[in-house]
Amino acid sequence: MKRLVTLELAALVMLAGSAANAGTSSTGTYDAAPGVLAAIRQNYQSVTALVTQGKLLQIRRDFGCQGVLDSLRVIWKDGQGVIRRYTVQGGGSDSAMTVSQYYGPDGRLSFALVQAGAVNGTEIETRLYYGPAGNLLRQDERTVHGPGYPFGPVVERIVAFPDVAFTAPAPC
Repeated sequence: MKRLVTLELAALVMLAGSAANAGTSSTGTYDAAPGVLAAIRQNYQSVTALVTQGKLLQIRRDFGCQGVLDSLRVIWKDGQGVIRRYTVQGGGSDSAMTVSQYYGPDGRLSFALVQAGAVNGTEIETRLYYGPAGNLLRQDERTVHGPGYPFGPVVERIVAFPDVAFTAPAPC
């Protein structure tokens, strides 16, 4: 019940933010001190640099499915076997989505970036910041372009166990 209320509140805040600020909104900002957010951003930048430099082991599974989010799964691990990034990508004839989750050196989820687009020209970006206990500290969503599209609550696209999700059977 609490989660339903939180999602409903988040939807209301997003709608209010869209009307007041051209599609930009923030929700779930409890415990999101600037220092905590700075550490999360630093980890994101560090993992992105490691991926760009080819310093993480990349493993891909491409199923070629239509109409499912996890048609493509990519996992990046460091030298100790710790997952540092997990990305899923997919879509159908009218929309597509990429969900990238970033993990700290301890293997805990710290950040997720969701990018979605639709045939009507809509593009959205959602940034999800997570605390050490796995709690959602902050959610920022912005419409980059377009009139909008019902992508649904993106927080539900985040997987709790990327190693299990990566090895799961093909979605089609």
